[in-house]
Amino acid sequence: MLKAKIESCSARHSRRASGSSRSRFPETYEDRPWGDFPVFKVGPNKVFAWLTVDPKAVQLTLKLTAEEREIAQLLPYVSIARYVGRYGWITATVSDEETLASALEWLRESYWLKAPAGVREAAWA
Repeated sequence: MLKAKIESCSARHSRRASGSSRSRFPETYEDRPWGDFPVFKVGPNKVFAWLTVDPKAVQLTLKLTAEEREIAQLLPYVSIARYVGRYGWITATVSDEETLASALEWLRESYWLKAPAGVREAAWA
């Protein structure tokens, strides 16, 4: 039962991140520079998130402000991202509706941080 819920959650998240978010977040596109998982970019090749799917959860890695990162790291499903954590990136394990809601808000913030100035406010529209 939990596996089905996670798969459903990950499928919805993938659609939101690569589908409806693309129309809501101008100048975004999906890339696969490492082949096996999607990387979401905005503008001229600026990464704002990437997504990996594990058997039990979805891992969403994104950039947050220092203040938001400090708060997020108090949550049990958030960790400092491997390799890029020192640059302000975190990884959220999305395994249920609550973690999905948080991850989508952070996705919006990460987009805002990385997007060109002319389109940033679309994150909050």
